Amino acid sequence: MSKKYIWGAVALVIIGGGYYWYSNRSATQPVQYKTATVKKGDLTVSVAGSGQIEAVNQVDLKPVIAGDAIEVMAVYVKNDQTVKKGDMIALLDTKDAQKAVRNAQLDLSSAKNKYTQTKENDISDKYDKKAQKISVEQKENALADAREKLNDYYVRAPFDGIVTGLSVGVGDSVSRADVLASVITKDVQAKVSINEIDAPLVKVGNKTTIKISALTDVTITGKVTKIDTIGQTAQNVVSYNAEISLDDQNELLKPGMTVSASIIIDVKQDVVIVPNSALKNKGGQSFVETLNGATPMKVDVEIGVANNVETEIVSGLRIGDKVITQTIDSSATKAAASSGLRLPGMSGGGGGLR
Repeated sequence: MSKKYIWGAVALVIIGGGYYWYSNRSATQPVQYKTATVKKGDLTVSVAGSGQIEAVNQVDLKPVIAGDAIEVMAVYVKNDQTVKKGDMIALLDTKDAQKAVRNAQLDLSSAKNKYTQTKENDISDKYDKKAQKISVEQKENALADAREKLNDYYVRAPFDGIVTGLSVGVGDSVSRADVLASVITKDVQAKVSINEIDAPLVKVGNKTTIKISALTDVTITGKVTKIDTIGQTAQNVVSYNAEISLDDQNELLKPGMTVSASIIIDVKQDVVIVPNSALKNKGGQSFVETLNGATPMKVDVEIGVANNVETEIVSGLRIGDKVITQTIDSSATKAAASSGLRLPGMSGGGGGLR
């Protein structure tokens, strides 16, 4: 027999013997456990939402005038300009509206003259006098309406704020459907979307922590001020919008910035807590395994509230108990043994015979 095959046989004996020794050695090693200590502490339960920063109030300014189109005669502001309530934003062509006011004035004057004549005429009966008086009142109302409509041609800021989305200039023709500009408040809030499972848990007044995607170092607190009663469906997923007022009006916040919110729905103080990884369930009964020496022991527990990390234990455990969070099975963690020995006629790559 050639030396090549002799050395091959020797190698197989060595490898096989090593594997047998390693397997039996590993099999005799005890199972190992990772544990955590049962403790008392505060447990905060929250739900997540995502959305964006928006102005607390926004009003789109549209022409509230009769007719399909009217000319813009003047524009008094620019985008991002700060305005006060009542400041002029734009002026529309008032020609027709002023004509309507003059006609209403003439009609009122005519009605008053007829009423005066009726009162001075002894022949007129009381019914004629009453009819003429009613006519005067109607013409007065018509004049008031005409003046009010004339005022609509003067587009003004509805509150203190900032002009945005200005889209018209002098000479443009606009209709009732066109947005001339928008006025937004300086103060902002967050509007976030909450999934339909978590939405019923959220209440007005819940405290919230908000993180802004564009401002990684900024975290702002706030509270829920409004929750939609009607959900929105997108791609067969139902969600509900919630508005969150901010405790700090950070000047870096801009409408449209993306945010993520953690809405606190419950806080339990000074309760018994275990990691979620320690909990198991069988047949609807929650339990943990405690470690007394080297022997695990099953303990049924009653659980309370939970978050993504920890769970409240209402009964079944004591402070200081050791609960198993992970079992480390030595047989599952065996590594393929490689001696690195190179023998004549053997390759160093896969250990196969040549």
